[in-house]
Amino acid sequence: MLARLNAAAEYRTRFGALFPSVQAGGPIDFTMFGRAIAEFEFTLVFADAPVDRFARGELRAMTASEKRGALVFFGKGRCVDCHAVAGAANEMFSDFENRVVGVPQIAPVFGPGKGNMLFDGPGKDEDFGLEQVTGSAADRYKFRTAPLRNLALQSAFFHNGAYTRLRDAVVFHLDALSHAPAYDAKRAGVDKDLRLRLRLGPIEPVLSRLDPWLLAPVVLSSRELGDLLHFLRDGLRDERAKRRALCALVPRTVPSGLSTMKFERCGTPR
Repeated sequence: MLARLNAAAEYRTRFGALFPSVQAGGPIDFTMFGRAIAEFEFTLVFADAPVDRFARGELRAMTASEKRGALVFFGKGRCVDCHAVAGAANEMFSDFENRVVGVPQIAPVFGPGKGNMLFDGPGKDEDFGLEQVTGSAADRYKFRTAPLRNLALQSAFFHNGAYTRLRDAVVFHLDALSHAPAYDAKRAGVDKDLRLRLRLGPIEPVLSRLDPWLLAPVVLSSRELGDLLHFLRDGLRDERAKRRALCALVPRTVPSGLSTMKFERCGTPR
């Protein structure tokens, strides 16, 4: 990668404008490449949602339904217990802790020599989660609490995409003990081509380790659930993160002369 960057005159010109050593004739090095990528990523933090504007005093930034949903989120729904906004959460709606939340274990079935994911357990149909990193059995089935900003733009939910609709994911989360054993990939919206290569791992060992916060189900009325979904879907969404704005970031050309990425939902690159 560094050889390609250094071989492209336009990249050297652009890096030279930022790094004096490159302007003086030195090479683009790995730290420069990393810093450039990091600076670009910083521009992709979209945290100016209705809830943010409301918190700054724009009382009409949120709809009545979104406000009621926020009350459920921060109150009866107990969502904020894990999807935190204070302290180390840095307003990202996650405490970034690892927990067992009971997500159904879905594992693709590959033929010999196919696939690049090694699954765990005697049946090779489990994902031990954090244990794969720490080596500690106490961390089995734990996964990081997901940040919720711009949640509505996701096409699947939880670490393995077990659910494809936000409502289904929320309903599951409110009572994992009841919903996990009855999980059906087709009803959850998993694509047919994925279901053909899918099998479910055992759910009982997962639920036996369920995080204490989730042992007691949260019962919401249909209106409370609807308001909560409005808050999650719309109250946490920054307009700059919508498809039109993101697709505008796809360049027509790049200094290397290579073909640019083509995204199905963007059409012709801008």
